[in-house]
Amino acid sequence: MAIPEAKQQAEPKTHPLPVRSVTVLMPLVETAQAWFQRSCRKRALAGIPKDSSSAAWAFFRSGGTGIAFLDTLLRRQGGSDQLPIIDIRGDFGKTWTVVSLAARFVVATRPSQFPTAVGDHSSLPQVIVMDTTHDVTTSKVALSVRSTLLRQFGSAVEDSFEMDMISCLGRIHVATADDAFGWVPILETLRYKLAPLSAEGPTLILWDGFLSDAEHDEANRMEIIRQLGRLVEDCSVVLVTASTGYRHKHEWNKYVTHHIRLDRNESNGTGHEFLATIHGSQIPFSLSAAGILS
Repeated sequence: MAIPEAKQQAEPKTHPLPVRSVTVLMPLVETAQAWFQRSCRKRALAGIPKDSSSAAWAFFRSGGTGIAFLDTLLRRQGGSDQLPIIDIRGDFGKTWTVVSLAARFVVATRPSQFPTAVGDHSSLPQVIVMDTTHDVTTSKVALSVRSTLLRQFGSAVEDSFEMDMISCLGRIHVATADDAFGWVPILETLRYKLAPLSAEGPTLILWDGFLSDAEHDEANRMEIIRQLGRLVEDCSVVLVTASTGYRHKHEWNKYVTHHIRLDRNESNGTGHEFLATIHGSQIPFSLSAAGILS
């Protein structure tokens, strides 16, 4: 009798794996220009500034303005690569904040601090003041720059003082417009001029009386905001806007990284006349004929 072959062990049943959708993560696309600008910023932050350009980056990255409430705000960025866009509101101290910040920026980036630096001094960091209210006068700017320089020199005023004054004042430019329609071509021109210089260092743009002349002109107001957005995206700029109470702030807020509120110090218990409110914290400060005293 034939012996039946041993039954092979039954193979386990297999089930097809469920088909799942797979999401392919594409690498972030970065243009060569954006990479170059980002690399320049990181190199400038790597150590002590060695020239005016790296000093300009450090001025905003490390909170080197010398204005207490601005430095507190900037240091909260924690070394972020994003350049700040600051919105200042209130009834006191806005114009002097604009003037003081302009003066301290040009003094901090003056080329006499870096005698061994090489390069074209025509590309030194610049300040553009857009003055809607015509409150930024030549005398205010000159007095603030002079006072800031004297604080830097201390008791020993060097021979370079006069040359530093000329260099600093020559890098602060004040733009005015007859009406709100005049700001659009100014912004277009700035973007055209500043875009090729983005790797050289940030340009400080200060707007005193921001949109006060376009508050009731929606079409022109929106065009100004659109042009400002393109300027911020295409150029290395630090933008500071100062206004009493712009009603349509939500339209501009999507670009703003920091908000500051300036008010009078009603209690005056600290000996300072004014208070700056940042994220709920109040920082006292005072004003003089030469600008902000922190």
